Amino acid sequence: MEKLTEAQRRAVRWYIGDTTGDDPFWDDPKAYVTLNALFFHGIGTEQARAAEGKRLNPSILADGKRLFAVLHNLAAAFRPLEDPVCTYRVERYADYLTMRERGTCISFTSTSTVGFLDAYRDRTGIALMQFVLPVGTPCIPMAKLLADYAKADEAEILLPPSLPLCIEEMPLTQDMLAITDADGNPPVTAVKAVPARLPQRCGTCPSDDDGRLAGIRVLTALQSGETPDAEDVKAYSHWKAQISWEGICDETIC
Repeated sequence: MEKLTEAQRRAVRWYIGDTTGDDPFWDDPKAYVTLNALFFHGIGTEQARAAEGKRLNPSILADGKRLFAVLHNLAAAFRPLEDPVCTYRVERYADYLTMRERGTCISFTSTSTVGFLDAYRDRTGIALMQFVLPVGTPCIPMAKLLADYAKADEAEILLPPSLPLCIEEMPLTQDMLAITDADGNPPVTAVKAVPARLPQRCGTCPSDDDGRLAGIRVLTALQSGETPDAEDVKAYSHWKAQISWEGICDETIC
């Protein structure tokens, strides 16, 4: 498997929270919370994360050029899977419904080869997802691409946004019903997801700076428990709608 460049390695470590220091962008151990919200329409995902006590980091939006350069390097770190594997994820039920409706991964999607992880049960309303990944699936198998990394016990395989999926429901077993959400409730559903085809790479990233700046104000308001300005929400949502996996894979953005 082709090795990562230093820029790609830094982007991957940034995404998984393998960071130290006090830089508000580079050293956010939960950067993926804010980053992944950018791939969902509207601000419902941001509101759900804020309600769960997750940190939303406006500093991630402070420098658009840096943000999309890092996203490009993260996208460039994906490699074709060399051997078929099954992976698992405890997903928010609301986010799963969006995935089912659109038939794709929405954001970067962390999965594990060792089962449904307790670390992802800190959300209200969950769906259990088993991913059956064939050879060629674009992914970042952390153990193969990083010599060492934080939370290696999670055996993470990261899937890209916009990965097309065929999703079908599975019966909830007794073992599955024992996996509970933040409120102690069992999973709403269990499903099997199989990549349908590889995502195409073409498109552009948003150049609307007003939307990005509005996003900083929206995240700051939500993080403070306040209601964002309606015009800021509209501008930020429009800006997010222009972000695509295809765009961040396009080298012309850097």
